[in-house]
Amino acid sequence: MALRAALADGTIDMVGTDHAPHLAADKAKPFAQAAFGMMGLEAAVPVVTHTMVRSGMLSWSDVARVMSFAPAAMAGLAGQGRPLAVGEPAHLVAIDAEAAHVVDGASSVSKSRNNPWDQASLTGMVKATVWGGTVTCYDGRVGRDCLEASGAPG
Repeated sequence: MALRAALADGTIDMVGTDHAPHLAADKAKPFAQAAFGMMGLEAAVPVVTHTMVRSGMLSWSDVARVMSFAPAAMAGLAGQGRPLAVGEPAHLVAIDAEAAHVVDGASSVSKSRNNPWDQASLTGMVKATVWGGTVTCYDGRVGRDCLEASGAPG
């Protein structure tokens, strides 16, 4: 709870994910020899939605700040956080805040299965992402497959 409170009060200013999709064989070693990190990208939004938004600790504006604006600023990505307006590049994430699901590491699209949230019941899922006006993920599909599923022009 202390980490959640620190995120809510601004002591911790961003949420990031490890993106470390190690194979099971690389993780199934003694601690000192195992590959560092864990898979976290797919569960990040559901975990923050479930633990922080539903509890009232963060607003959706706070989520945008800690999961998008602050990490982008740290990485020097100047195009993040621009207004939604005609002529501006669309960088969006569509979230179904009410979507309930059980995290299933075995069905992850990552090559990794070492998810600390495996079998947790969470609420909130990313439904689509748009980068520079192009649909990049839709309903769990990426690349060309997501464009076809979304009906967006490709």
